[in-house]
Amino acid sequence: MPLVVQKYGGSSVADIERIRRVARRVVATRAAGDRVVVVVSAMGGTTDALTRMAHEITPNPQRRELDMLLTAGEREAMALVSLAIMHEGLEAVSFTGSQVGIITDRFHSDARIEEIRCDRLRRALRSRVIPIVAGFQGVSPEREITTLGRGGSDVTAVALAAVLGADRCELYKDVDGVHTENPAEFPGVRLVPQLSFEELAELAGSGSEVIHPRACALAAKYQVQLSIRSSFNDKRGTTVANMTLGPARRPSLEKMEKAFVRAMTHNHKLVRLSLVDVPKKKQCLHQVVTQLAAARVPVVFFNHGVVHGDRFDLSFIIPEAHLAAAQTILARLAKQVRAVRLETKDSLCSVSVVGPGVGSDPEIMSGTLETLHRVGVHLDAFSTSETRLSCFMDRKDLRLAAAALLARFRLKR
Repeated sequence: MPLVVQKYGGSSVADIERIRRVARRVVATRAAGDRVVVVVSAMGGTTDALTRMAHEITPNPQRRELDMLLTAGEREAMALVSLAIMHEGLEAVSFTGSQVGIITDRFHSDARIEEIRCDRLRRALRSRVIPIVAGFQGVSPEREITTLGRGGSDVTAVALAAVLGADRCELYKDVDGVHTENPAEFPGVRLVPQLSFEELAELAGSGSEVIHPRACALAAKYQVQLSIRSSFNDKRGTTVANMTLGPARRPSLEKMEKAFVRAMTHNHKLVRLSLVDVPKKKQCLHQVVTQLAAARVPVVFFNHGVVHGDRFDLSFIIPEAHLAAAQTILARLAKQVRAVRLETKDSLCSVSVVGPGVGSDPEIMSGTLETLHRVGVHLDAFSTSETRLSCFMDRKDLRLAAAALLARFRLKR
């Protein structure tokens, strides 16, 4: 029998009626002949409510206690979904991350999975019992409860699919799939029926909130076929796999190497930190980057300023959520590397276009830059990869820039 891992996000289990709908979908999947493992997030709004309460008690809650607190949300949801499935007539059993053996490193609030011991899951499947697993959480080698970071239930689902050798992993969301931009902000954008792992990873890493970037990396590494769908309808959604299409689904063979934009995304909360006038010396950059990485501060863009005499600048664009941690690290390092000052520029954002060959195509690059120039958007920086072109700008220009590029690349209906 095929094995399917189904993950349901917070909006999918936000109330009792939605939980019942999830249970009926799971039962229907079993009736169609598939074995099912279910991963659930906390009920919609629960994690935010628990986080607010912690910050009302103290402005800087200790990470271990936050993990203990926040994992309560998934435990609540998994038990309710299990009960709903049993009410529909099938056997189910709920498990926390630690109970199914999701072993992580020791980094509270943003842990990484090191291994999964799936013995209890496999026993449940052999007994035809449907396992319901709490997403977002694991346990360290010291038996401390850990969490995988915001959106970590996606990571749980893909990791379980990889370890269990699942035929596919279905991620159920409050949208119909991946669109050419966020449909809540840009009405009229189109659904993208199929993406490569690399394209999805670029979209996720550039601000799309449809899937966690680390889940993309796991899916690509272990070749886990993904289906991103709505839990509120039966539309097919977006399939993510290797782009090996049959003849009927291949793009036109005309202009065979022609790059094209498949989708766009944006990141509306970025900041830039700059160490200004740093004396040139060995391993300065290594020292800065290593300490940011150790604190799990993601660097979206980096610029090593041109050396003037024996001095240069180091600039980092990072997500705004990591500003406090980065400022603490860089303020300390500024003294160690003898920088003249640490500068912070907030209110940055990025708009990224993604598709096969986008980052190396001169027509797409010139078209993007000309379009932004025409509507009066000034760029702070831009960066490319083979399948992505990202433009960094002031946050006030985000909607103008995105709307202009959606029109330029015909990404709306």
